[in-house]
Amino acid sequence: MAFNIKYLPLSLIATMAASFVFCMHVAMNHPETTPGPAQSLNDYTPVIYVVAASMCMYYVFLFYQSYTTFDELQKARKTFRDKKTKEAPDIKQIKYGVENSNVVAANRTAGNYTEQLVPFLLSLVLYSTCVSVQGAVKWGWVWLFFRSFYTVVFKLPFPCLLISTVPAYYCVWFMMGATLVTISK
Repeated sequence: MAFNIKYLPLSLIATMAASFVFCMHVAMNHPETTPGPAQSLNDYTPVIYVVAASMCMYYVFLFYQSYTTFDELQKARKTFRDKKTKEAPDIKQIKYGVENSNVVAANRTAGNYTEQLVPFLLSLVLYSTCVSVQGAVKWGWVWLFFRSFYTVVFKLPFPCLLISTVPAYYCVWFMMGATLVTISK
């Protein structure tokens, strides 16, 4: 019996999701968070949990992208074998094409998260350094919550996608704006 390749990224999704949950668990059991700006390296510990969780989510989305491609390729091969299509499926067509809505949703989820991760991490670190560690952690977990269901709302009719994106953008711009206001005083 041949190994189904889609189970490799699926197992990695499970691993990264478990790691995300572990980050949340450790963060929730961490002692009190500094209410003001970070004064020492230890003050950044709760922020590091948010950063680690954001990296876990990043890899969940990347592995989901691979899983979806392999899953849709398997479905397309079955359709071809059952002689319901004339052309044999090609992984490049499925992975980089725009005909398969599940693959497009997985690609956009990974792509949009990648695009938004740098501004998020930058605003998170600056906010915790200049304004409040406690606030940065709160906004960071809120950002992760709203990013977590991007794939689901992407598949729904527009403007449902804005339920995920707009609050996440607000988190980034709130942290960046408050940082700029604080340092300009």
